[in-house]
Amino acid sequence: MKKFLIFLLIMFLVIGGAAFFGWTYYNSIGERPLKTDEEILEVVVEPNDNFSRLLTKLDNEGLLRNLLVTRIYFRLNPIETALKPGTFDIHGKSSLHEIVTELNEGVDKYEVTVTIPEGLTIERMGEVYEEKGLFSKESFIEAAKNYIVPSWLENNDQKRYVLEGYLAPATYKFKLGQAPSYVVDTMYKAFVNRMNGIIEETKDTLPTDEWNEIVTIASMIEREAANVEEMPRVSSVIYNRLSIAKKLQIDATVVYALGLTAKDTVTLDDLKVDSPYNTYVVPALPIGPIASPGAAAIKAALRPEVTEYIYYVLDPAAGQHFFTSDYNEFLRKKSEFANQ
Repeated sequence: MKKFLIFLLIMFLVIGGAAFFGWTYYNSIGERPLKTDEEILEVVVEPNDNFSRLLTKLDNEGLLRNLLVTRIYFRLNPIETALKPGTFDIHGKSSLHEIVTELNEGVDKYEVTVTIPEGLTIERMGEVYEEKGLFSKESFIEAAKNYIVPSWLENNDQKRYVLEGYLAPATYKFKLGQAPSYVVDTMYKAFVNRMNGIIEETKDTLPTDEWNEIVTIASMIEREAANVEEMPRVSSVIYNRLSIAKKLQIDATVVYALGLTAKDTVTLDDLKVDSPYNTYVVPALPIGPIASPGAAAIKAALRPEVTEYIYYVLDPAAGQHFFTSDYNEFLRKKSEFANQ
């Protein structure tokens, strides 16, 4: 009997010890599932990966301490997974929960967020991409030049860039090493989607062969208006001047024709530059857009405010334009604002 009790005690200790060891090991896998001496581990999530498939890949690469126990721990301690494709840096001593959180919420180490504001030209966009380290300004311009444009977008040799105005300003996410041609294609398709959305929203009938006129007007509105609120009024001035065959005389078109920036001073001699973009010279619209307009400017071009205004001048103190239909009043205000 004594021997039997000793046997039972030994068995109890063995089973208890095994259970304790198993429980400790199980929890240690949850706390540190990776088998690596590296401080930071690069983990690649493919577009179709789920967490189970990712665990298998890590195990095949010899990076998991125990695949089966990891799966059991994950099943008994469920964590919502919403993996996104990309390349992520994971700390080698991360817990399973920390790994899932990083893959759910982390930032792809090779992803670059680029914001293209409204009113930029293709050349300025190229500078933004270069500043972000994606590629050079020149390669972006070259990609824009070589882009195969649709038949409705007139490929006129007098245009500086056929795609000017047709690359949507927005915030984009691209991978380092992304080809400029892919970026141009993405931006052009984003413009087409936005344009179709605006047309659907406003319920206008606007075939693609009329897009150049609207986008050209929208680009001037984008560069001229002091704020979104006055865009429809600036639009009305453009249409009113066109209706009476009066030259638009918009400084922003001269700035574009000369390759200047909005901060550069336009001189009286500049207004005489011989260019199909210079509205002090051409009798109607410039040959094409002078920048990429945003949705508000496009809507203003489609739906101008109804006014009789044919002049406007910036009131720097108010940060907005003064509008009038009287030339003498325009001259008085221009002189008044210049002396502020």
